[in-house]
Amino acid sequence: MTAADGAGPSLVHQAVARTAERFPRATALVHRGSRVEYADLHRRALAVAARLAGQGIGAGAVVPLCAPRCPELVVAQLGVLWCGAAYTIVDPRWPAERRLAIGDLVAAPLVLAADPGQDWGGRPTLPLTAARPPRAGAAGAAHPSAAAPATEVDAGAAATVVFTSGTTGRPKGVVLPHRAVTRMFRGAPPPGFGPGHAMPQGAPPWWDMYSYELLGQLMTGGTSLLVDGDYLTPGTLRRMVRQDGATTLRLTTSLFTLFVDEDLESFAGLGTVLVGGERLPAPHAARFLRRYPRTALLNAYGPTESCMHTTTHRVRPEDCADGADIPIGSPVPATTVLVLDGQGRLCPPGQTGEICVAGDGLATCYLGEPELTARAFAPVEVGGASVRAYRTGDYGLVDPDGLLRFRGRRDRQTKIAGHRVEPAEVEAAARRSPGVRDCAVTVVDQALALFYVPGDGPGGPAAVRHDLLSRLPRPLVPTIVRALDRLPLTPNGKLDHDALATAARTPTTRTRSTR
Repeated sequence: MTAADGAGPSLVHQAVARTAERFPRATALVHRGSRVEYADLHRRALAVAARLAGQGIGAGAVVPLCAPRCPELVVAQLGVLWCGAAYTIVDPRWPAERRLAIGDLVAAPLVLAADPGQDWGGRPTLPLTAARPPRAGAAGAAHPSAAAPATEVDAGAAATVVFTSGTTGRPKGVVLPHRAVTRMFRGAPPPGFGPGHAMPQGAPPWWDMYSYELLGQLMTGGTSLLVDGDYLTPGTLRRMVRQDGATTLRLTTSLFTLFVDEDLESFAGLGTVLVGGERLPAPHAARFLRRYPRTALLNAYGPTESCMHTTTHRVRPEDCADGADIPIGSPVPATTVLVLDGQGRLCPPGQTGEICVAGDGLATCYLGEPELTARAFAPVEVGGASVRAYRTGDYGLVDPDGLLRFRGRRDRQTKIAGHRVEPAEVEAAARRSPGVRDCAVTVVDQALALFYVPGDGPGGPAAVRHDLLSRLPRPLVPTIVRALDRLPLTPNGKLDHDALATAARTPTTRTRSTR
């Protein structure tokens, strides 16, 4: 399964600059009622690039950007890219331990932060407010005229580093090159992107889907509507459709089902809705399509290592029959999807195998993890040629219509509200908490649950969870915490997940379990 490539710029900042040249007065960003034109955005990005270049930032550097969603953050991203460097976005609310770890992992030469007073281990910290764009239509904010820095990089250079949950107990940096971000937008814009389209940007800035929602519109001439707060709400969506002309929306599957259940009318006025991150429940998709038969509902799939989406499928009413497994679709541009058996051979249609991905969307590496990179990004033989591919750990099959269908995972990795979670990372953090001797993390009723055996230290479940909040991003902190006398095992000595699910539903804070 392979999709063709387009012919537009392969560097992110150059693609946005081309849009600024074509539509200088068009609205690029909307935030809190203020609009930023493309010419303003581009001019300020070049000014930031000049400042960073003066600080020695150039090709090969990775600059942490620590800020919530705001126009200044977008300007800083583009400014870093114009220097030939890459950026990684850090949530300012993350615990200091994680922020400092990321700064060390990327060997950050400096940090751009909304709060320059935050501790970054002695690294120089510049205020992000220096990247604030002027008011739309301000004097001197016409067609961009500032010169671009002389630094040149190719499409294989790093654009951004996305940190995900890792099995080693520390964050895992996925290095994404420019071509991975631009590949879907180099040709004709995908549905819902380009001039005349506006899209809420609600994905966390430190996630790869942030690039899809933000840069996808900026590279094609659409408008990005920056959302305040952690998540988009139905009320905010209604306002953005009414006031800002929102036409396109992407939600995690969990949020989509929540919107359908609680406020189906909030989707009114949208032309394209994309859903991804988890399995799409057929009943919710069917209910949406009955209400909005003319709205394109796209089911999408893609690991961070293949940057944003790998496959998409426009959901049809016939996909939503009782008990249906909705396809995850066909490859996006410049992407190849292979389903391989245990011997690395292509599976025939209908046979389940491991989903492997090749093409321009692939990450360069895991930052500072050469052995892990070599295991995950392995060459495979296709048609007599060796192709670099990412082994996703997901299982799937190609159906008789040529559509990819998801069939589960081979390891413990899970998704909670669209966020990748490695239980091993949470367990490693929990074992460092006072009073935790042993522990296990699992998913119960779509919630992350921690079960632990108390040690000699003080504190109960609330104290353990509070300690995890001080060291892990919130999506990785279990919402259910239970103390057990021992971790329950099955007769063959494996962790008894059924017993843990029962313990999770027990309202007491201390549960006695048996082997």
